Amino acid sequence: MQQLISRSTGRDLLRCRRCGTEFPEGRATTDGWHYACPTDGCDATGIGDGLKRLD
Repeated sequence: MQQLISRSTGRDLLRCRRCGTEFPEGRATTDGWHYACPTDGCDATGIGDGLKRLD
């Protein structure tokens, strides 16, 4: 059960590949499908391209 809890919290945190900012997944999307870095002036988009899920 502990492994499941760790996995779910790890998927909730993202890191921008361009500016390095870490933030909760909810700050990066408004619709649950399209993701963009919430940092002003950064234009990184997409899980896997511009944003990375932290384990």
